[in-house]
Amino acid sequence: MFIPEMRYVRRNIHNEYGGNWQSGICPSNKFPYIFIFSGASGKQHGYKDEWVNEDVFTYTGEGQSGDMQFTRGNLALREHLNNGKRVFLFESEKNGFV
Repeated sequence: MFIPEMRYVRRNIHNEYGGNWQSGICPSNKFPYIFIFSGASGKQHGYKDEWVNEDVFTYTGEGQSGDMQFTRGNLALREHLNNGKRVFLFESEKNGFV
């Protein structure tokens, strides 16, 4: 399916699997997948995503101030195990590549 360290065009992922191509948390409307996107440009908008260690990635979620509300993408991500969804993390690069 996806190969670690491989570059993909984000729009192509959404064309094939669905999901909002502008959001950071993108549940697929075709498959039991949730795509999350993180990148350096998020810091300028208040997002603080980072690798804690090689196994743990902290992800800010949707919403730039205050406590996270568990709606839409945040809810989908929180409930992914209960709903049988698989999560894929992509780190954004320039020109639509992840």
